[in-house]
Amino acid sequence: MSETPSAAADRTSLTLLGLAREHDPEAWRRLVALYGPAVFGWAKRSGLADEDAADVCQNVWASVDASLGRFRKDKAGDTFRGWLWTITRNKIRDWARSKAESVAAAGGTDAQHGLQQVPETEPPDESGGQDHGLLRRALDLIRPDFEDSTWQAFWRLVVLGHSARDVAADLGLAPNAVHQARFRVVKRLRQELTGLGVADDPSFVSVLPAA
Repeated sequence: MSETPSAAADRTSLTLLGLAREHDPEAWRRLVALYGPAVFGWAKRSGLADEDAADVCQNVWASVDASLGRFRKDKAGDTFRGWLWTITRNKIRDWARSKAESVAAAGGTDAQHGLQQVPETEPPDESGGQDHGLLRRALDLIRPDFEDSTWQAFWRLVVLGHSARDVAADLGLAPNAVHQARFRVVKRLRQELTGLGVADDPSFVSVLPAA
């Protein structure tokens, strides 16, 4: 059975970010799947309850929808994640200010404490690094695009660090086929993340831990 790219992957003339700018529903679903957990985690780590964090997330994505066309990678270190963090930080602060204004002394104190919990700099990813969680979510999104043997070859070679010879023997493949599997999956992953400032380094997949 030959591999069939997903509908979003098949439109190679436009990146995920480009499609999201055009309000493509599938692109938006994938963008939120990639970054939604990070936004919610930032809100929670700022001291918000689940319900309040969910409200902030809604406000964040509404702002992203309105301003996505203005996101640009002007400098080497610019990332969509960093831009999204700035929006999230501002929305958390907006929430805290609104809380302080609507609730009297006790509520205002809580809200001011919430403001103090929001760091100026972008916090690490929920898995400890900047990109680990994001890469895992991206891999989950592209997993259906590949046959199981291709995926297993990629995973064992790249993520688990097994030798191509051992992977080939276990899966009944030629060693060259194992390297081809790695190439196909990494190419597809890079395509999914193009323009987001994640896959600029050719060895970006190497930051993904096995556990």
